[in-house]
Amino acid sequence: MPKEDKFVIWPAYLDSSLSRNNGRKIPKNKAVTKPSIEEIITVTKKLGLNPIIEEKKYPKLWYEQTRRVIILKKGSKRKILSLISDEIIKMRQKSK
Repeated sequence: MPKEDKFVIWPAYLDSSLSRNNGRKIPKNKAVTKPSIEEIITVTKKLGLNPIIEEKKYPKLWYEQTRRVIILKKGSKRKILSLISDEIIKMRQKSK
């Protein structure tokens, strides 16, 4: 898969506890608290984005053990991040 056909998704992009300076990419009111890689994988599979997990460290939080998800590029990155966040919120509400 060529690099132009995929996006990298770090959990930090969706994390409401982080500032924009520390990596959050979506508005705080759309973000979720501490999204797990498993939640991101579940949602991206549901959205048909063919997720692949990679063991990498997020550069801004290099001291934390993290992973990233590679997904197919379908639309703008911010729109996809917003969809992923919305689905995680729905998933968490159902599990309550």
